[in-house]
Amino acid sequence: MAELDGNTLSVYCYLLSKRWRSVGVRQLQRALGFSSSSTAHYHLEKLRDLGLIQKNSLGDYSVSRVIKVGVLSACVFVAGHALPKHLIYAAATSIMILLFASLSASSLTLTVLAALSPGIVAAAIFWYETVAVWQRLRSARIVGSNESHERSKV
Repeated sequence: MAELDGNTLSVYCYLLSKRWRSVGVRQLQRALGFSSSSTAHYHLEKLRDLGLIQKNSLGDYSVSRVIKVGVLSACVFVAGHALPKHLIYAAATSIMILLFASLSASSLTLTVLAALSPGIVAAAIFWYETVAVWQRLRSARIVGSNESHERSKV
């Protein structure tokens, strides 16, 4: 799916965030801040040609097939929001380390801290990867703005 990048990817992610509800051309134009409805229509038709979305009898579009391409391959979708997979790992690892440290606070020795160090390094790597994916999502205009905030023009 080499053709799924830039604004087309943003349109696809917007449709994914609508959780299978139909979206009209003008609604998409306003939500993504496109300069004209023909721009929105172009990207919708491009997605339709790829077989990722469908058009209903009212002329509205909805997702027909979910694929994970590009930055989306590093994400899970929760309630229509793309979240980096590493966020789950980072949170779980950090919680386990903090829980262990708090439960054994009275017996924290250098040996215990040395034993915890691989977990601390792993948590730091997971957090780093989470931030990196989050920044890629933001640069692809997939997260980080709401519909009322007008995006850059095409």
